[in-house]
Amino acid sequence: MIARSKRALAAHAREYVHAASAFSRNARAYLALAALQNAGMGVLVTVFAIYVKTWGMSEAVVGGAEGALAMAAGVVALVSAPLISVFGYRRLLVVACVAFAASRLGQAAVPATGAVLAFGALTGVGDGVMRAATTSFLSENSERAERTHLYTMDLVVRLAAAFAGSLLGGGLASLLGMVMPDAEALRWTVVVAGVLLASAAVPALFVREDLHPAAHAMRAYRRTVASFTSWGHLLRLAVPQAVIAIGAGLIMPFVSLYLKHQLGATIGEVGIVQGVSQVAMGVAALGAPWLGRRFGLIRGTVLTELLSLPLLASIPSIGWLPAAAGVLWVRAALMNMSWPLLNQYSMEGVPGPEKPLVAGGLGFAWATGWLVGSIAGGQLMSLSYAWPYYATVAFYGAGAGLTWLLLARRDVRPDARLAR
Repeated sequence: MIARSKRALAAHAREYVHAASAFSRNARAYLALAALQNAGMGVLVTVFAIYVKTWGMSEAVVGGAEGALAMAAGVVALVSAPLISVFGYRRLLVVACVAFAASRLGQAAVPATGAVLAFGALTGVGDGVMRAATTSFLSENSERAERTHLYTMDLVVRLAAAFAGSLLGGGLASLLGMVMPDAEALRWTVVVAGVLLASAAVPALFVREDLHPAAHAMRAYRRTVASFTSWGHLLRLAVPQAVIAIGAGLIMPFVSLYLKHQLGATIGEVGIVQGVSQVAMGVAALGAPWLGRRFGLIRGTVLTELLSLPLLASIPSIGWLPAAAGVLWVRAALMNMSWPLLNQYSMEGVPGPEKPLVAGGLGFAWATGWLVGSIAGGQLMSLSYAWPYYATVAFYGAGAGLTWLLLARRDVRPDARLAR
């Protein structure tokens, strides 16, 4: 049994090495961008909500900042197709990096409610570009044989970088807290996150594309919408994703506050818990190609989402930090390991010119759900750190059920050639 497992792991590793050797120059540049960007995001996952709370603002402000982000991201996602046609991927990726950096540096410079909310909208500009451009960019810069592996590596790189960023955020805030007040230590840690986000623009400059700006892009965009053939595909994906996004918005922006105020974790411990959560998701995501071949892209997605629900439901009743951390890690791994499958499915059978529109529509759906969930979550978390988790169970379950009902009969199994 052990020998068989070793052989399976070795074959799995060879499969990834084979796939990675086929990644294009643009795909590699994007992965470097994603690493730097998500290192900065990892810092923020650990400290941002605590930073807002420490400077005298409430959980509702955290939710409001996430809501402002979602509104801006949704608008940008909707107009992503003509933006890509005119400016190309490289320029938009650079704009996203600059928007991310400027927004977080602004939130650190002015720790007040109005500024946190306004700069949250600027964060949404970067988020909207990344959500709309990433899936179509990776699809356009890969062949079908290695595509599942590229989507998986995208997630793994993001999560590994977020792990490092989470540890950096917790460790740096703790270290700075020894020589300055906690509020200042958290503010300077947010500044470091902004610098990391700015540095992600460097690999974006190495993206190469044969750009032929479209004349009258908005007119062409309207024609594309009028002749769009993927409405059914988009709506079947967007509805369950919006429902899941509501559930995610209820709890995800506030996990650090839950760990600190409900379970008594230090900022360093928050960083460790958040960081290991990223690693758990990354390791689990490595199994996505096997999961897709074994069950199909949609069935694999639904299976892992449903398996995560009992763990999510148990979190509010756990009062011991190590036990809660273990449950959080396993739940996060299960819920997120199917993202590469869903990303690949979203582009399956979609004509090239329509891919940015599909990606933008999905980005808008997610942003809309996140807007509703994060604002509601901010209000609910002000009253109880427990009840939003139960509501999220209901939304995640409904989203998984809708995914099955709307997409299971149209499931796709990835090409298995790389598995040999």
